[in-house]
Amino acid sequence: MKLEMATFPIKDVKFSKQTNYDNGVLNINKEELVAFILEDKRIVDADVDVAFPGEQTRIVRIRDVVEPRVKVSGPGSVFPGILGPVITVGEGRTHRFSGVTVMPSVDYQPTIMHGTTAQAMGIVDMWGPGAQATPYGSTINIVPVFKLIDGISEVEAEAAIKLAECKLAQRLAEATRNITTESIDVYELSEVDSSLPRVVYVLSFLTLWSGLTSYVYFYGWPLHESLPTLVHPNEIFDGAMTTDGRQGGGTRTMTWMWQNQPVIKELFREHGKRLNFLGVILQRTFFTEEHGAHLTAEATSQMAKLLGAEGAIITQSSPSGANWLNLVLTLQAFEKKGIKTAIATPEWGGNYGTETPLQMYVPEATAMVSTGAHDHAIELPAPAKVIGGKYSQLVQLYSEEWINPRGELTLSRVDLTTGSDYFGNMSLSCREY
Repeated sequence: MKLEMATFPIKDVKFSKQTNYDNGVLNINKEELVAFILEDKRIVDADVDVAFPGEQTRIVRIRDVVEPRVKVSGPGSVFPGILGPVITVGEGRTHRFSGVTVMPSVDYQPTIMHGTTAQAMGIVDMWGPGAQATPYGSTINIVPVFKLIDGISEVEAEAAIKLAECKLAQRLAEATRNITTESIDVYELSEVDSSLPRVVYVLSFLTLWSGLTSYVYFYGWPLHESLPTLVHPNEIFDGAMTTDGRQGGGTRTMTWMWQNQPVIKELFREHGKRLNFLGVILQRTFFTEEHGAHLTAEATSQMAKLLGAEGAIITQSSPSGANWLNLVLTLQAFEKKGIKTAIATPEWGGNYGTETPLQMYVPEATAMVSTGAHDHAIELPAPAKVIGGKYSQLVQLYSEEWINPRGELTLSRVDLTTGSDYFGNMSLSCREY
């Protein structure tokens, strides 16, 4: 599978009479986009705003983040299973905008008020310390602000939000369909020197074992009960993985991060140079019984062994303790099968980094990378503008947490959209001991 990813950088976004791309400037017809959103009868009110880096703007009620992309050649479409049929993607050419996102801010009346299946909204500041704690403080964010019909179910709410953001992202990227660019990255698992170490990437993610929605969707299908799945990394770049459209908080991995998965990108860069990249194993975690935790560990490690893996990288995408238990058992199973394994994870260390950073440890975990802290407190100054606060004065973060977004705030990183860095995407540092 060979995927050409053509990049069109965005330097500015302007409201205009037409939606088009012109030498780094994305012009958007606001009225057209609002009408486009309102085609879905589950949406009763809509608007579109834009937030720029450096402005004293706070975006609230964030449900997800996506990068505008469109498939111009090859099988399937971007976001297969949502915008098109379930056809294996990852081949041909896909166009993407860099430096800009679609960030839906959505209000609806939830039917699940508490627990892991309840909605969770995020916040992004475009200036100050909040902007430095999330990758979206440095991107231009196109924010569709809309409200869903009363009485909508959680399943329908998720589907409406997901469809709106994906349609809008594709509609914007369509402006590049007949434009060429010299900025093209090629992703292909070509044959390489057989002496290079064979490395597999285990992309683990927490999903719910019950309930009507799931934190992660694969080809538009909510993942609940599943054993490890081997996929080509190009599929992920083409939108095969998406996030629950109701969950925009800092503990969830946004669709934008799946589209720009940094570990996969780095493994591609090193493919044929320092290693032989074999592919990605998607591992669902959060088995609530010990039997399931051991099963997923053994099944994942056996899949890697059958691939001939000599090394592995494991990452997580949730701070759940049950999720971490599954990952540690998986690492242990890999090492026992002779596969050298490194694991990357954020830490729970408290506001000052003095508390126990991990919930569990095993002797085989000898190569671990910290990607930062979940829970450092951040002082956020009052904004000059709030996007997404039109439907009420207070904004709900988690099931029982309400804030006034127009004032000063003290929040932890898990309150900010993509505030938890699971993949080492936001900053890199090294200290020798």
